[in-house]
Amino acid sequence: MESMEYDRLRAFHVEFFGPTNHRGARVRVKDMRNNKRVFLSYDYEIGDILRQALAHLKQVGIEPKAVLLHDAMGGYTIGSKDFSTDLISES
Repeated sequence: MESMEYDRLRAFHVEFFGPTNHRGARVRVKDMRNNKRVFLSYDYEIGDILRQALAHLKQVGIEPKAVLLHDAMGGYTIGSKDFSTDLISES
């Protein structure tokens, strides 16, 4: 069998949380490596949790490199070669 090289990526899981009696619809972006998460108010203008999560990652300086759809887990996983930038912006 041939030796194959793969890129190592940091995983961010993206999931939708519907509205409750106390909170509006939200999008959770979870850093699976550092076990940190951020909840974003669902942006009805964007209307797509993947696009909203990608925009958030780019805003904090994390460049996405791959996207996977999960039927079993629900949501998406975004991969990035950036292992150091914090998921939550300081500003």
